Amino acid sequence: MAALLASACGKDKKADDTWVAPQHETVVRQMADYHLTDSITLGDHCYRYDITRVASDSLAKVRDDMDDLFSDNTIQLTLWRDGRAYFDHTFTKGTFASAIDDTFYRSAILDGIRFLRAEPGRGLTFSFAVSYPESDMSMPFLLTITDQGTFSFVKDDTLDVEESDSAYYDADGV
Repeated sequence: MAALLASACGKDKKADDTWVAPQHETVVRQMADYHLTDSITLGDHCYRYDITRVASDSLAKVRDDMDDLFSDNTIQLTLWRDGRAYFDHTFTKGTFASAIDDTFYRSAILDGIRFLRAEPGRGLTFSFAVSYPESDMSMPFLLTITDQGTFSFVKDDTLDVEESDSAYYDADGV
């Protein structure tokens, strides 16, 4: 029995003498998922919009200047006019790639969206933000959806924006 005990202790000692490098666990940070449904009236029509932002496992991850890794997001926008769905699209930062330089694009994520305005004959306009994660560095876009269900966007170069118009829906919905 003593030999068995000594043998067992010897094995433990040998295991203790062997150094094993600790496994480095890569943590991927992500924004909280977000969902909002609201409605507006434009002329004789009632519009309802549904916004869902989720962190994506399938999109490329982004590294910030502190070497932290972040998930990018998708934003699904669905619109109804007078109870009938007429627009349903999932946006990524790739939607806006043609207006973003490569350096900013590689380090940014699709951050937020908010309803901006409804204009007769023009449609509904939403403001999107592509941003560096957890930073104020942002590139805003105005995206307009026509009553026919087509969309177009422009870079928002507006400098004189009221405080209430400058917020995007983020993880806290503000």
